[in-house]
Amino acid sequence: MAGIGFKLRKMRKDNSLTSLAKSYTYASLLSSGPWVSSIIAILIISFLNNSLESEDGKVVAYQLIITYAFAFASSIMLTGFIQLPFTRYVADKIYENREDLVLPSFFGALLVTNVIGILFLTPLAFYIFEGQSLIFILLVIYIFIIMTSIWLANILASSLKFYRGTFIAYFIIYTLIVLFSYYFGDSVEKIMAIFLFGNLALLIILTSFIAINYPSHTLISFNFFRRKNFYWFLGFSGLFYSLGVWIDKFIFWYHPLTGSEILGKLHGSIVYDVPIFMAYLTIVPGMALFFFRLEAYFSQKYELFFDAVKEGGTLKTIESYKDGMIDVIRQAIREVLYIQSILFIMIYLYTPQIFSFLNIPLLYTNLFHIDMIGAQLQLGFMSVLAILFYLDRRRATMWLSLMFFLLNGLLTLYSIHLGPYFFGYGYALSLLIVFTCSLLVIKKTLKDIVYETFLLR
Repeated sequence: MAGIGFKLRKMRKDNSLTSLAKSYTYASLLSSGPWVSSIIAILIISFLNNSLESEDGKVVAYQLIITYAFAFASSIMLTGFIQLPFTRYVADKIYENREDLVLPSFFGALLVTNVIGILFLTPLAFYIFEGQSLIFILLVIYIFIIMTSIWLANILASSLKFYRGTFIAYFIIYTLIVLFSYYFGDSVEKIMAIFLFGNLALLIILTSFIAINYPSHTLISFNFFRRKNFYWFLGFSGLFYSLGVWIDKFIFWYHPLTGSEILGKLHGSIVYDVPIFMAYLTIVPGMALFFFRLEAYFSQKYELFFDAVKEGGTLKTIESYKDGMIDVIRQAIREVLYIQSILFIMIYLYTPQIFSFLNIPLLYTNLFHIDMIGAQLQLGFMSVLAILFYLDRRRATMWLSLMFFLLNGLLTLYSIHLGPYFFGYGYALSLLIVFTCSLLVIKKTLKDIVYETFLLR
């Protein structure tokens, strides 16, 4: 992602307030990806259509479908497993000057995930939504498939050269989705169709960026799936992390004390869903800040360090570049803590006013505050994982992600057993433990990086 780092540094070159806002706006969209855009769109549509919700429950149904679409797209289906190995494979091909393999590999990954998705989701959708119209069921299937494709396309498009185009595409498409849903979404099928065709247009745009900039005479390639080309530890890292992100939601949805059937056989949790997704939105500024520091400055120090190693630099020079990487990490974590702490205090103090404006019951207040703490810790954990990915510590990221998945699941179950007052504590405590462990891992990794670079590789 060096191209993004260069662009972000260029934006900040004059240190003006405008360039600062522009660089962090880019960073926020590229770091947050499609999930924040969709959460914001869902919340806006829900807010605008709140007066009509009592008529047919269309907004609740829409929220549930899109939420499950993201859960399946990022975790349960293949995307969670292949997104990191696929990105690494593409980066390797670009480094080898084999850019002609980018587009066919992308189409190959899309074909595999879509075929498996259709085979898996079609019978499942007809079972879950038994009694619903055929149009409704087909819309559900297509939304799930499109979101899976968007996930892959977004990873590739935003990780290469297309940061500005990705930013503009997301802004325009999701603005249109909100507007069309408000003015023409008088049924759940119409809102779902608007969301489907909007994201289909977004997929076409992102795919066009990739096709134009990485042309190829080959249409499709499955070389990425060959055993020698697949980064298994990265695959399991992505899978376990994605499952860790969603396991507490699924437990709350399907636990008899906290979940209930809302649409067909799909469950939701009126207790947990609103606070946790609102809490995720509070970490967007921190994500943008860390992404900016990582891509604009850490990547630069990282490149200098390994160039010095490859070119036979002196030990003093190599150590100075290592210290530079450590300084960037410390500064990034310190700045993230500052901005997130300030934001947390402001939201904590004005929670009643925010909930009143959004017509959210104050009963959610305590759970929302706990989820906010958990979300801040998740941001810290994500940040450390990103650094470990940069340093190619694949085994470490896999074990940390597995720990997150297991702890979040077990502690969430235990928190439900303890009673409503403890809801959310399992999620927050699991992240406190795994974030602490990840800090110990990154500390040891950076301490030993010079030794390991020369003697163990």
